[in-house]
Order: sequence, then structure tokens, then C-alpha cells
Amino acid sequence: MFGAFIRFLVVLGAFAGASARAAESEPLSVDVTYEIGAGDTIRLDVLGVLDMSGTFPVAVDGSIEIPSAGRVAVAGFTVAAAKEQVEARLRDGYVREPQVVLAVVQITSKILKVTGGVVTPGEYPMTAAHMRVSDILVRSGGLVDPSTPRAELWRVVGGARTVIAVDLERVSKGESASDVEVLPGDTLVVPPPQQIFVDGCVQKPGSYVFHDGMTLSTAVAAAGGANGTALTAKVKLIRGEEQVIINLRKILKGQVSDVALKPGDHVYIPESAI
Repeated sequence: MFGAFIRFLVVLGAFAGASARAAESEPLSVDVTYEIGAGDTIRLDVLGVLDMSGTFPVAVDGSIEIPSAGRVAVAGFTVAAAKEQVEARLRDGYVREPQVVLAVVQITSKILKVTGGVVTPGEYPMTAAHMRVSDILVRSGGLVDPSTPRAELWRVVGGARTVIAVDLERVSKGESASDVEVLPGDTLVVPPPQQIFVDGCVQKPGSYVFHDGMTLSTAVAAAGGANGTALTAKVKLIRGEEQVIINLRKILKGQVSDVALKPGDHVYIPESAI
């Protein structure tokens, strides 16, 4: 029984490893203008020649090592041009009429970074020869707060960091002059959104993006409204080290004025004792 269990684990491990390798060799969707770089990984499929097919890292000198055919330069070439390079080498005494499929499966030579107020901050491969700020915003899921007016593009030139101002309002309007072209190694820094916090007896407690004109009642509404156990007559508004008790019930009835909020405010609705 124990031996059978061990064999099962070995088979399971082999399957998992094969699945991981298959995922690693999945072709990336790259633009026709993308130029392969040192450090990238490409996959070759040579029809009818299994020992020349496989996944190959691009060396520092910009070449790949193809079994039996030697080194072939691919860095600095588009996928189509690199395919022609490989086919020319194979045709030179190795394969009579080579049919090659070449794909990029990993990009490490051209990486961009996005930080701050986007949905998915992180590092992204530059999959085209020319990309702009708008392209990177789409890749990172867009702005958390669509009204964010400005961002910065950090670029290292000659060992010194250069900061390029980006007008996001103009970028969102499609003004190409403001949609700055990004380069490998750039970092797009988007200011994190200003937030307020609503918790306690509300439907959706959590943090919410602050907007000009936000009030206590609109913040509670954004959180789904007070639930059935809420004590709306004694809502706490916490601002730094200060806190005040506000009667939200009277605000909603129009008996008293609503209260304007500020970034960082914390609204807490306690539970009724009844």
C-alpha cells in the first residue's frame, strides 16, 4: 500500500512538473514590432525535427544554441526576422526545407514597472517596440481613481533618474502629445488615491476613494447604506485624534445639514442596543 502511494506521488509530481513546463512555454502575445532581447526565452518548433525543437534562452551575446546547428543570433530581430535567421541556418546543411515556428515565451529584456494607484501594480513585459503610458495603464488594469490628474514617469539616463510629468487628464482624452512613449526600465508612478473609511453596521464596510464634495451620507451610501441593526443617531466621525458624534438619521431626514468629509476620515456606525 505504501509503495503504491509513493508511486502515485511520483506520477503526480511528474504531471505537475510537465504542466508547469507547458505553462512556461506558452507563447506570449507580442506585437509584430517586438524585438527579441538577451535574457528572453523563445520556443522553436522545427517540423519533423524534434531534437532541434524546444525552448531556448537568449544568451548575453544575443544568440540561441540549437542542437546540431550551433548558435544563431536572434536578439535585435523581430519574431518574423528571427524565424528567417533560424531557417537560414538550418537550410545551410542541416534541414533541406526547414519549416520553423518561433514564438517568444518569456520576456526579461524589456520590463516596465507600474506603482501606486492602479488596479494591478507590478512589472510588465514590453511586448511592442513602441508603447505609451496609455498602453501600460491598460495592462495594469487602469486607474483606481479615474479622476487622478497626474502621474510621473521615472527614467534612468546615464545613472541619474529623470522624472517626466504625465498629464493623465489629457492622456484620457486621447491627446497623443501627452501620451508619453515609455522605454524599457521605465517606472510609471501613479499617486495612490485619497481614501475614506466606512465600517461598523453598513452593508459593505471598507475603504473608498475620496472625491471632492463627499459627505457623510454619500460615504455611507457608497458602503451600501446602514444595515438593520445600525444606530444611525450616533455615528462616529474620526478625523486624526479627534472624533465627533453625528446624527445621520436627522441628516437623511433633512433636519440638519450633511457633513463634508476630508481624505483620511473614518466613519463608524455602531450597533443599536435594541
